[in-house]
Amino acid sequence: MKLWVSPEDIVALQNHPSFVDMLRSPSSETLKSVYFDSDSRLLRDHGFTLRVRHKGDMRIQTVKAANTSGGYFERAEWEQVIEGNRPDLTLVKDTALGVILVNEPDNALQPVFEIRIKRTAYHLNRNGADVVMAIDQGKIFAAGSSLSVSEIELKRGNPADLFKIARNILDIIPAHLEFKSKSERGYDLIEKAAITAETARDPELSPGMTAGRAFTLIGRACLRHLVTNLPAMKERDHNALHQMRVALRRLRAAISLFSPVVGDDRASAIKSELKWLTQEFGPARNLDTLLVEVIRPLRKRHPSEPGLVSISNMFARKRLKSYRQALEAVRSARFRRLVLDTVEWVETGPWSTSEDELVRARREFPVEIYAAGQLSQRRKKIRRLGARIKTLDPEQLHRLRIQVKKARYSIEFFSGLFHGKECAKRCKTITSSLVKLQNSLGTINDIVTHKTLFADIIARRTNGLTDEQNHHRAYAVGLIIGNQQAQVQRSFDRAHKAYSRFDRAKSFWKFTDPKRPNGGTFGSRVR
Repeated sequence: MKLWVSPEDIVALQNHPSFVDMLRSPSSETLKSVYFDSDSRLLRDHGFTLRVRHKGDMRIQTVKAANTSGGYFERAEWEQVIEGNRPDLTLVKDTALGVILVNEPDNALQPVFEIRIKRTAYHLNRNGADVVMAIDQGKIFAAGSSLSVSEIELKRGNPADLFKIARNILDIIPAHLEFKSKSERGYDLIEKAAITAETARDPELSPGMTAGRAFTLIGRACLRHLVTNLPAMKERDHNALHQMRVALRRLRAAISLFSPVVGDDRASAIKSELKWLTQEFGPARNLDTLLVEVIRPLRKRHPSEPGLVSISNMFARKRLKSYRQALEAVRSARFRRLVLDTVEWVETGPWSTSEDELVRARREFPVEIYAAGQLSQRRKKIRRLGARIKTLDPEQLHRLRIQVKKARYSIEFFSGLFHGKECAKRCKTITSSLVKLQNSLGTINDIVTHKTLFADIIARRTNGLTDEQNHHRAYAVGLIIGNQQAQVQRSFDRAHKAYSRFDRAKSFWKFTDPKRPNGGTFGSRVR
């Protein structure tokens, strides 16, 4: 487990009364690690890193493989002492890395970046376990640039001890979980990657995996998606804010999807905090949508309309205020604790350790059968409302949109469990239908939301503006509402068409392999 911390906060932690007694007899060492890859980034693209670490006169070669099923918290690692400063590929010849390099020339791998770290390690003896708290401070060097590193790594011991120590640290300094490894940051530095929004990455689920294991992997992926967008969001990148909202929606959808498996006594508190954060982001996202997708195009079509300029400036000011609200939320201790608490619950919550027979049975249920049952249920819920799509009121349309989102996320999580060309074809049809349905319903929902934003402008005169300025604003509001209303029917037509296509599509999760049943519902196997 890694925590990002600022250098000054490390000093504060080391001198805090709660840690002074524990942080005795530290061991310090300076580490230089050179990472190797090909010009085409062959190793990185296959999920491997290869480094040679310099420890005095000793050279240690380390291969790390990101576990595609385990994600950040689980990585396979192999170390060997070698001679010289270059990797000894004969030592990895019979491994997965050797298979990847089989057709590469011996000199294909070259140094790509270097990490120099001063590591101060403390041994915290807890419950008979030797927990290591390593403080790493230094820099990553690549392509003529450098990037500072300041983090705390907790390892060994049982997860409960690590989370308890992490929580103690958060009580003292504003640390937060770090999901990117040093090597990932090194590759970002090579490519001079700007701080930008990152999209979701779904874990690889496999048939035979338990439902509990699947939820843990999905939860990790959602939390990574949330936290890795934090730096760009702090730079007021509206795409990063949107991605953080998507991460929250996906995580909440996953909790709902796996509710029979993870419904323990901590689930409600976790869901409540995730909802709080979603609401903190809501106003900023709504104003982003209004300014970027509605007002900006109208200003291009009516460049000399003063009312549009006035309204645009007014909502831009409100947007800045809403972004301050969102930024205050992610900089708060409540946010940092929310992330840590959610990670702990996903990894080691009561649902994952209970010996209750029913809880264990649900946790150990084969995920492909569980997925088939859940996908069928999601489809039925959409059909129940979708069949009346032309007569639904705004509240019912909103409920349908939520069901569509949950179904879409469910398919993204589970689609890799079902293989074959026919499955892929059916999955593509259903997914594209849901995307179009979600977008159309989203447009209708945005129009309803925007109407409430304009209600005050229509209802009353704005103080500080002349009668003429108020008149211009009222005229601009009419332009905007008229433009929005013109889209409603088109959006309804698109939604109805997308729903009809979804309704006709065949279920890819019922296209079964006779050797592996993929149909059925939770608690039953298809014969």
